[in-house]
Amino acid sequence: MEDLTKEQKYLLLSMYKEVLNRQPALSMEEANYFEDSNVVQELILPDQSSDYVSDLCWKLKAKDYIHCTPGDDLANDIALTDKTIIYMENRFKNSIKDITLFLTNFLPF
Repeated sequence: MEDLTKEQKYLLLSMYKEVLNRQPALSMEEANYFEDSNVVQELILPDQSSDYVSDLCWKLKAKDYIHCTPGDDLANDIALTDKTIIYMENRFKNSIKDITLFLTNFLPF
């Protein structure tokens, strides 16, 4: 993740935290699904514009941290890649507690 900006890291970590929060109520596949960048914006970066969050998603896709498809000027059908999930599982052994603590380092970015 050394190739990411603070904003990109914050978004990626926040998305992973959201995936963990959705489990075990949902399967991993269902938990790791975000309809589009507007949903991500509402959940994670409500103070940012939709265009800004879409742009962050496209940059993360270009670096193979998320999967998404284009449409209606949004990133659609967003999911964390296996590469990202494996990194997060190895980096944050205590899951949500470690992620929350790590995310506090980014505020405000």
